[in-house]
Amino acid sequence: MRNNAREVSCYLSADEAARFREAAASSKVSLSRYLRQCLLDYERITGDLTKPNSFALSETEERLSRRIEAESRRVATVQGHLHLVLAMLDRLAFISLVHLPEVPPDKRKTVLASGTRLYENWRRAVAELTESPPETNPRATEDQDETSEQTFANEGVANGFGSDSIGETR
Repeated sequence: MRNNAREVSCYLSADEAARFREAAASSKVSLSRYLRQCLLDYERITGDLTKPNSFALSETEERLSRRIEAESRRVATVQGHLHLVLAMLDRLAFISLVHLPEVPPDKRKTVLASGTRLYENWRRAVAELTESPPETNPRATEDQDETSEQTFANEGVANGFGSDSIGETR
């Protein structure tokens, strides 16, 4: 014992004492020296030994801070990916609108019905890939005109689009 050192006692449960003994042994120091270093580290981290729960609070704050930083990095990564997907989607919509011919007024009902059917087939295929049920589109659930579907089927075969290309068979 050092000349100016003072002995201090504390009471620990058997589990706590065993944990501290194991930690001291793994650090290759005595239990007394290990506990002294813990207290000095605690004082250095908190800067104040007068608050009864400041150690636990400080430790919790550090863990929360690390967790928030990690989650912030993950959110920033997801935001970056989302921004990229939105830019790609915007470019796809622009290119599609520029290159697709406008639908003549007399064929708009037919094209709307077939487009709605193809859209719902696409949504079902996406839902199967992601294993989540598709949201229903109210427009798609309305009864579709049989003649418009037949007209689309006939025109589709002539244009080389005889099937939905999503795997739907008739």
